[in-house]
Amino acid sequence: MELWLLRHAQAEPTAASGHDRDRELSKAGLATCQILNRWLKDRLTQHPMPATIGFSPAARTTQTIDEVTRGVPGAVPEQMEALWAASAGDLVALITRLADHPRPVWLVGHNPGLADVVGWLAEPLPPPGMKPGTLVRLSVALPLHPGVGAIEEVVQPSEWL
Repeated sequence: MELWLLRHAQAEPTAASGHDRDRELSKAGLATCQILNRWLKDRLTQHPMPATIGFSPAARTTQTIDEVTRGVPGAVPEQMEALWAASAGDLVALITRLADHPRPVWLVGHNPGLADVVGWLAEPLPPPGMKPGTLVRLSVALPLHPGVGAIEEVVQPSEWL
């Protein structure tokens, strides 16, 4: 199973509402999304678009997936409450539930859960780890258990800014 995990791009430190879920992307976060959008469009010339795309209901994840998939045909993201503040265990349960969905599966969420599940499935990412805007593509076998996956690609556009 091909699995894409994307940590939302850099967000503003606070929201006017005072609620963490309402934090929006910063200018640097929007720039990261533009780079990811170009990367995605280039990649799609030879590889299929993920068929299942889930994102956390937080404003920053919604903005991230909207910006990254802007102008990309076939992108149909779905808000998934289970991705909000999901731990590695929550993510393993969600990925297992999505195993019968069309693949690849792409999830957009938050740390530390995303970085932790990468380390659990495959191996911990080398420094700088899963910074905002980092996308990790993995191949994983089912059923999920520690070490069942391999990291295929790490895209860290914040390092290209």
